[in-house]
Amino acid sequence: MKKNTYHHGDLKNSIIKSCHKLLQKKGVTDFSLREVATLSGVSHAAVYRHFQHKDEVLEILSSIGFDRLKSLQKKVSKDSKNPDEYFVKLGLVYIQFALKNPNYYKLMFQTKREKESNQLKQSKLRSYAVLVHGCRFYLKTKKRKENHRSFALMAWSLVHGFSNLSLETNFPETEGKRMDQSQIQLAETILRYSI
Repeated sequence: MKKNTYHHGDLKNSIIKSCHKLLQKKGVTDFSLREVATLSGVSHAAVYRHFQHKDEVLEILSSIGFDRLKSLQKKVSKDSKNPDEYFVKLGLVYIQFALKNPNYYKLMFQTKREKESNQLKQSKLRSYAVLVHGCRFYLKTKKRKENHRSFALMAWSLVHGFSNLSLETNFPETEGKRMDQSQIQLAETILRYSI
């Protein structure tokens, strides 16, 4: 028998928590609002009172993913005495996020949308801004003249490519074993080569 949680006052957040659990467990392809309703202990209709359709929920989850990534990267402390370590840690945080949250990562980066909500657009921009500002700090501290936005795109391409290879193939893992390195150690080596 379903528990009646519809009137508990914060059903929307409860549903989002259930969406989070379902996404982590099943991924985007097997995600359904019917299962979300079951996990939340409410009727299917109750979920539709808060969300118009599945894509709206997936956009909210994607936005949450970008906000979490941004928060993790902001925690990397800027060290003007050792900017190389800062740059490497910033990249490793991105890769570790992807490896620990593969379903979020795929939703965030591998889901094409015709039109995005303002919430999602802003979350994406805030997340990317951390990298852009981090690259500006790195280049300025190193007294390098490269354009920080171009450098940020290079850095993002590097960590994004490594993350995708790690999630879609076993190449980074097997290549790391050949070099007696874990996947993260290999990622760190590659990041150090880039600077």
